[in-house]
Amino acid sequence: MKKIPFSQAQFIASAFDAKSFPRMTTSGGNPMPEIALVGRSNVGKSSLINHLLRNSNLAKTSSTPGKTKSINFFSIDEQLALVDLPGYGYAKVPKDIREQWSGMIDHYLQTRTTLRLILFLLDSRRDPTEEDCALMKWAAFHNKPMLLVFTKADKMTDSEIKEKTLSTLDSLKNFLHSAPVYFLHYSIKDPRARMELIEKINSLIKEHGANQ
Repeated sequence: MKKIPFSQAQFIASAFDAKSFPRMTTSGGNPMPEIALVGRSNVGKSSLINHLLRNSNLAKTSSTPGKTKSINFFSIDEQLALVDLPGYGYAKVPKDIREQWSGMIDHYLQTRTTLRLILFLLDSRRDPTEEDCALMKWAAFHNKPMLLVFTKADKMTDSEIKEKTLSTLDSLKNFLHSAPVYFLHYSIKDPRARMELIEKINSLIKEHGANQ
C-alpha cells in the first residue's frame, strides 16, 4: 500500500444504523482499509478531523457535547477511510439514545472487517473514564491496534504533559497488559502535530497490514 499523504478528503456518508454502513473501495476497486476515531464527547474529535484533513467544514464542531449522532465516513486520497464514531459519556443525552449509539458503535467495531486501526482520543488534562477503559479493554482483548491521541496538548506545559501522560499510561498497564501501546500528543495549534499523526497512521497501517 502506498503512503497516504492526506492531501484530498471527501465526506462519503452518515450512517444511523448498521444497514447504512457504506461499502468503500479504493480507486483500484479493493476494499478500503479503515481507521476509526473514538472518544468521549467534547474530547475534540471534530476539531482534529478538520485539522487533519485541512477542511474546516468536513466535520461539524459544536460547543454542545454529544452532537454527533451518526457514524460518519470520509475517504482519504481514495486509499483510506476515516470513520468518526459518536462521542460517548455525555449524561444529558437520553439513555435510550446513548444505548442506540453504543449498540451501533459495538456493531461497527465487531463486524467491520476492513478496520485496521483505532485512534483513541483522550483529553491530555483528564484521567481516562470508566467508559474509556472499558472500550480500551475490549480493543485489547480483540487485538485491535490502538493509537492513543492525547488531545488539547496546547493547554498544558511540557512538564505537565509528560507527568500526566506517564501517569495515564501507567494506569492503563493494569488492563492492557502486553498489548502494544502507541501514543502521541495533538494540538490543532501545532502544524507539526498533523504531520506526526499522518506518519504514525501510515506506519501502523503498514505494520498491521492493509489487506488483512
